[in-house]
Amino acid sequence: MTATTASQAFIDAAAAIVQQDDVADILVRLLGDCAELTKAGAIGLLVKDGHGRLEILSATSHQAVELELYELQHDSGPCIDAAHDGAPQSVRLTDDIAARWGKVGEAIVAAGFSAVHAVPLRWHGRLIGAMNAFHTNVETADDESLQLTQAFADIATVVIVQPVVVTSNELDERVRIVLDGRTVVEQAKGVLAERSGVDVATAYQLLVQRAVQNGSTLTEAATAIIEEAQRRA
Repeated sequence: MTATTASQAFIDAAAAIVQQDDVADILVRLLGDCAELTKAGAIGLLVKDGHGRLEILSATSHQAVELELYELQHDSGPCIDAAHDGAPQSVRLTDDIAARWGKVGEAIVAAGFSAVHAVPLRWHGRLIGAMNAFHTNVETADDESLQLTQAFADIATVVIVQPVVVTSNELDERVRIVLDGRTVVEQAKGVLAERSGVDVATAYQLLVQRAVQNGSTLTEAATAIIEEAQRRA
């Protein structure tokens, strides 16, 4: 269930952290709340692995995943800049998006987005990733929306690292574990897509629905789907 206010979203996230809920599940809900409250059409989250390479960790839709992958493939885009430079990126005109990021910008515009916010994820001065918020309506991508997006990114950072004090190696290990959870989700999407004869975007929605229906986390639902497929093989 989507939170109706930012305060409620942050309270829900804090409670989930205290209860040691599944990280992938918390991030899905957090990004969904962020999209709803900032009126963003899609949100994607990139994090650096132990070698400093950016990888997709979470997203609100398959469309967001595709855009983030396109950024990674071209090493260009708002999320890439925010993750490397540590400065928020905010562009609110389609022509400016295309001019600033070339093919990546053109892909963002072609996907139906006319404005974008990208904000860094920072932990104790260390850049660990960035979050992209794509807007279909320029009017929703105002300064208040940018500030709220950064607030959600800060909460997402806490969700990822969770332990209050961690060493650099421990942080890398934490990110690796979370990325492994994301891999399970992606594998399950592929299984559902093939089994149900649907596209990957629909498969993702089926996965989320199964998690809700079973009262399980996203990772637990994904693991169960993979195990079912292995038993049938």
